[in-house]
Amino acid sequence: MLPGERRLLIVELLKANQSISVKQLCDQLNASEATIRRDLSLLEEQGKIVRTHGGALIGDPVTLEDEASVKQKENLHLFEKKAIAKKAFEQIRPHDSLMIDAGTTTIELAKLIGKSDLSLTVITNATMIANALSDNPKVTVYLVGGKLRNQTLATVGSAAIRFVESFNVHHAFIGVNGITPENGFTTPDLEEALIKKAMLQSAKTRYILADHTKFNKINVCQIAQIAMADFIISDSGLDTAISARFEENDIEILFA
Repeated sequence: MLPGERRLLIVELLKANQSISVKQLCDQLNASEATIRRDLSLLEEQGKIVRTHGGALIGDPVTLEDEASVKQKENLHLFEKKAIAKKAFEQIRPHDSLMIDAGTTTIELAKLIGKSDLSLTVITNATMIANALSDNPKVTVYLVGGKLRNQTLATVGSAAIRFVESFNVHHAFIGVNGITPENGFTTPDLEEALIKKAMLQSAKTRYILADHTKFNKINVCQIAQIAMADFIISDSGLDTAISARFEENDIEILFA
């Protein structure tokens, strides 16, 4: 096979699967690892692919644009977010303790909790989530103090992290802006990445709530590697080829 033909096939495989590992390319194209890595480097220089640790993905490189506000995002993919929230709610049992971070999917989960009959303890750094829970007398809410980010209405900073670290909870429900197997869970803001990571570390069982549009996207700040999550809850719009790559890394996806 000529090098040009092989590179065209790499691009076509990426278009079909959105992301692929070096090993998979070696097996499918009967080429050495060194050859595939040279091909990927050239294709990245041409702007056709984005290289990741151990492979490549098709699409935009690391997302650096300004983060949309809560108001701008709250009605995007709302059907999927409500379905994901319902699936997340099904994981909760009476008297559980929860970490819930700021996000437009996690707010849908908070709305379900606020209307429920469950006795729960919720620690959150999101003013909107605290408000959604405030009318339910069976839910004890700890609102994390710290610096308020206007973009997401979340508290962040060292004081917020110290507060979160003082708890040990049953479950953490965390939203993210991007997910890839190689780069893990990512978000545009470093302070939010750090508080999300602290919340994950405080929990026995860790859930990532993400609709299908968050997959194969990389933001500039890493929250954690994918191994830190026990489950990803997503919607049925997620491509099976993408979900298979996470299952290969022992991350179970619960479909809403």
